[in-house]
Amino acid sequence: MPIEGNKDCFKVSVEGASGEVHYQPDLPFVDGETTDIQDRSFTVVKVLESTKFNGDNFPEAEEDWMVREGLLLSDKSAFPPQYLANIGRRLYQILGQKIQQVIEMGVRDAKRDRTFLHIRLRFPSDAPKYIRLTDYRWELLHNDYDFLAHQGVTFSRYIAYQSPPPNLPSVARLNILLISSGIGDKNIGLPSLPPLERKAIASGLQKAEAEGKVKLDFLDPPTLDGLRQITGKLPHVIHFDGHGFFGKRCNEMGCRKAYKQKETQCGCGATLGEAQGYLVFQKSARKADFVSAREIGELLGNLQRREEGNSGEGIALVVLSSCRSGMSRLSESVFNGVAQNLIGKGIPAVVAMTYSVSVSAASAFSEYFYRSLGEKDSLAVALRRGQSAMGIEWNQWYRPILYLRWADNQGGQLFNLDESDVLPTQPAISVTLPQSPPLPDNPHNEFYKKRIAAKEAELAKV
Repeated sequence: MPIEGNKDCFKVSVEGASGEVHYQPDLPFVDGETTDIQDRSFTVVKVLESTKFNGDNFPEAEEDWMVREGLLLSDKSAFPPQYLANIGRRLYQILGQKIQQVIEMGVRDAKRDRTFLHIRLRFPSDAPKYIRLTDYRWELLHNDYDFLAHQGVTFSRYIAYQSPPPNLPSVARLNILLISSGIGDKNIGLPSLPPLERKAIASGLQKAEAEGKVKLDFLDPPTLDGLRQITGKLPHVIHFDGHGFFGKRCNEMGCRKAYKQKETQCGCGATLGEAQGYLVFQKSARKADFVSAREIGELLGNLQRREEGNSGEGIALVVLSSCRSGMSRLSESVFNGVAQNLIGKGIPAVVAMTYSVSVSAASAFSEYFYRSLGEKDSLAVALRRGQSAMGIEWNQWYRPILYLRWADNQGGQLFNLDESDVLPTQPAISVTLPQSPPLPDNPHNEFYKKRIAAKEAELAKV
């Protein structure tokens, strides 16, 4: 949170088996070499979104900062081999020595016992948009030896708000509903997804089904109305494979055209609202249906409700293969991303992609994620196994993330477990990143206003 008198600070609290530690670090990606202090966190977002360097995406001042931070070669031709590690090191450094000691102790014990260590990242729902710490890729934490994720550490994100977390019963076998939508929209530059890509995702799921790990059904055609008509026993898992889009949509009757974030008015004359996340369903064979984060969250929330209450099985997990399904940048509510909105509507667990993912990486992730779940691993462990299958030497593995808000179930265990099934783990470490808006009449408010204006200008260019 911005601390009075310190314009670039927030507070971190860490709880583990060894106790609780608090620290007030500086923001990690601030450029002090310019005339006006610049927050380069959005520059880092663009770096993490990229699969290779493209100079057209970065102004000269950003490139100069990237060279200084080890995110760009000195000749400005490409990302250096260690650029992801450099981002992770910077995030780890700002946590401070005492917090690092708590984490290192947990990592050391996990290595000794050959178990997993789970780190839960806890964020408030009312985080101010200009320094929202959910935008930072904490899953890249690097302690100079390696990424923590490559040392037996699993991560989940917990969004704290005033509602009790859901508590669903465990199951004996997973029923999965696959929604595969290949529709695109040329008006905003979304190409139709080739059948090969959708078949690759389905193939990974079918391999898990062939091994008896899961039961797979398809929503055909992949329409919102079809999803509304689900009756009877609900699937435990809904997997959406299709385009995700973060932008705006006209809500006038009969219009529903989608626009990029910078647009303020629809061609029909209606004023566009704030940007949020959308999943691109199919309206007809040639028309896309942009379903907002709020709409999909409300629909899935209602599917689980009953007049007399519902204590039975329900939708425990939503997997979003769609690109940018985890984004909620520069919007007033953290729940404007699709993944975050589903958590807000009571879905206990959501796996989402924060950046675009290659076909081969998405297919490998799906196959080994569900194979791991079929072995009764927790969601956090299954996510890590899926990430590993994407290739740890490539820049794809950090793109899937897990949102988890489940009572008495920090790792996200879906199955009924016998004593022999229980995988030993170290006690979880909870990292809390509290934030609050700047105080009234604080002279540093002007700094934040300039920061917001600069970020919105960058987004408009993109």
